[in-house]
Amino acid sequence: MPPLTAVIALCIPFVVLWSVRARRWAANLNGPPSQSFLLGNLLQLVAPETGRDWLLNASNKYGGVIKIKGLLNRPSLLVSDPLALHHILVKEPTVFEEWQAFTITNSLLFGDGLVATIGEQHRRQRKMLNPLFSLQHLRSLAPSFLSIAKELEQLLALRVGDDPQEIDITGASVSVLMPAAPFLPLLVRLGPARLRRRVVEMIPFRLIQKLKNIVDILAAQMEVIFREKQSLLKGGQSDKHDIMAVLLKANQNSSKSECMSDKELLGQMATLVFAATDTTSGAIARLLHLLSQHPEVQARLFEEMTSDERELNYETLASLPYLDAVIRETLRVYPTVPMMFRQTTADASLPLLHPIRGVDGHDITSVHVPKGTDVFINILGSNHLRLTWGQDASEWNPERWLAPLPETVTKNRSIAGVYSHMMTFLAGKRACIGFNFAQIEMKVVIYTLLRSFEFSLVPGKEIGWNMGLLMTPVLRGSDSIHSHMPLLVRKRK
Repeated sequence: MPPLTAVIALCIPFVVLWSVRARRWAANLNGPPSQSFLLGNLLQLVAPETGRDWLLNASNKYGGVIKIKGLLNRPSLLVSDPLALHHILVKEPTVFEEWQAFTITNSLLFGDGLVATIGEQHRRQRKMLNPLFSLQHLRSLAPSFLSIAKELEQLLALRVGDDPQEIDITGASVSVLMPAAPFLPLLVRLGPARLRRRVVEMIPFRLIQKLKNIVDILAAQMEVIFREKQSLLKGGQSDKHDIMAVLLKANQNSSKSECMSDKELLGQMATLVFAATDTTSGAIARLLHLLSQHPEVQARLFEEMTSDERELNYETLASLPYLDAVIRETLRVYPTVPMMFRQTTADASLPLLHPIRGVDGHDITSVHVPKGTDVFINILGSNHLRLTWGQDASEWNPERWLAPLPETVTKNRSIAGVYSHMMTFLAGKRACIGFNFAQIEMKVVIYTLLRSFEFSLVPGKEIGWNMGLLMTPVLRGSDSIHSHMPLLVRKRK
C-alpha cells in the first residue's frame, strides 16, 4: 500500500469517530439538511445570490437556535434568539470568543487593529479608542463630514451635467474572502510571513489578487500618513477634528502599560480607513438603492430636508425624524454585515427567550454548547424575528419608527443591541465602536446628495445583493461577484 494511501486509511477511523462524537450533543436540535459531507451547509450560507434568503428561511422554519453543519459535517449553531445572543455577547463574551478565522482574516487585511485582537489587547485598544467615538467628539466632526460630502456632491455634479446619467455608485472587495474564511487558520500555520505571502500570490483567483494589491497599497499609504502625523504631533501641531491625530496624542499621553505600539496604531488606521468605510459605504449604497425603488420615500425625505434652511450641523441632523426613521429601518432590514462568528472556549449553556421544538417533539428552553463549537451570530435573522418585530418584520417600512414600537421590541432592554433594539451593531464589549459615527456619516451624505440629485433605477438593469462578509450589490444575470450598482442620477431643478 503506497505511503499516502496508508496514512489516509489510518486517519479515516479517527475522522469518523471525531465526527460522530461532535454530532452527539446536537442530536435533538433541528436544522436544515447538510448539503455535503465536506462543507455541510457552509456553501448554502454564503451562496452569493441566495445566501440571505436561505438564512432568513432557516430562522423562520427552525427558530432562534438552529443546528447547521460545518466542515466535515461538524455541528455548529446559528443563533438569532435575543436572550441567547445576550448571553453570547454580554454575559459570557470570553466563553464565546471571536472566531479565529475572522480575527485572522482581519489581521491579514488590516494588521493588529481593533477587529483583529481579543482579550486584554482588545480591551486596552478599545479603552483608548472609546473617547474618539463619543457623541461629544462626533458632534464636532459633523462639519468635516459635510465638507467631504460636498466634495462628493461636486464630483457627481460634474459627472451628471444637465442630463440624467447612469453612474455606478459603489465597489468593494473584502467580501470575496467569506467562502475561504474557515481555511485561513491553516494558512497562518504554513510558516513565516514570506511563505504565506508566496502562497497567496500563487492563488489563481483574480479578485484575491486585486484584494492583495489593495491591502498592499493601503499598508504603504498608512505608513506614510502615520509618519506624517507623528511628525506634526512632535512639532506641537494636532487637529482636534482628525481622529488619528487625536488618537496619537492620547496614546502619547497614556501610561506605558496602556499605550499602543506603532504596529497597533497602524492597525487602527487601516481598520478605520478600509473596514469601517466599506461597511458604511455599503449601507449608504443600500439606502440609495431603496430610495430608487421607493420614489415616494425619496420625495418625502427631500421635502423634510428642504423645509428647514438652518445651517447643517449635528443638531439639524438630529431634528429630521423621517431621515432618522429611514436610516434605522435600512440598518434593521438590511444590515451590511449579516453574520458574525464566535467559538466556545469552554462548555456553556444558552438560555432561550423563545423555546424551540426538539427532534423528540419536546420544547427546548436552553441549549448545551460544548467547548470548540462554532457559533454563527445571525444578525439578519435577529433583526427579522417576527416574535420581536411583528409579522411584517421583513418588510422595509420606515413608518414603524414614527410610532411607538411594540412592547415585544421595547420591554426587553437588557437583551437588545447597542443601537435601536437591533443587532446590526451587536452588543457587549465587542459591539461596533463606530455605530454613532456611521449614523452621522449616513445622515450627512444622504442629506447632501438628496438635496441636489434624484436617484432612480436604470431600466433593464436589476440589482441584486450578494451574501458575504458584507452584503454587496451586483447586476443580476451578470455572473459577476464584483460590486456593481448602476443608478440613474439627475440634477434637481
